[in-house]
Amino acid sequence: MPLLRNLCTGLLLAVMCSFHFGCGVVYSYNHNEDRLARPLSMLMTKTDVDQVLGEPGKVLKDNGKILILEYRLYPRYHWMKELVACPFTAWLGGCLFYPAIGVGDPNYPKPFYVVFYEEELCRWGTLEVVSENTTCQAPLTVSSQGRRDGT
Repeated sequence: MPLLRNLCTGLLLAVMCSFHFGCGVVYSYNHNEDRLARPLSMLMTKTDVDQVLGEPGKVLKDNGKILILEYRLYPRYHWMKELVACPFTAWLGGCLFYPAIGVGDPNYPKPFYVVFYEEELCRWGTLEVVSENTTCQAPLTVSSQGRRDGT
């Protein structure tokens, strides 16, 4: 009887954890490249960008004038891969607490950078796009695939 109770308790705990916000499946579903479907514009403030992209993963630079934020957005259907891999990675905590696929790769998911100058959106895109020029301008190509014309 105690074995059955422990098994039920463990199963209940696993189900509750999988519906938690930090769950790898839910996390990769909520932080995917579909957020880039709404275009960014040069007139946006940090609050506007936060509404489109959500909270940034990292603040790379903030000196009062220049603010550089890093976002990590998963490919569109990455959450399905996490769901399939869940039975194999759950014993390591993958899919219950963090996305397990690509966890050892520091460049996965690919970083997306947003640069603000004096609290207004200045540049955004991949590292190559953001670092190619020092002036504030909209990138020519920005999307999850890098093919859509920018705004």
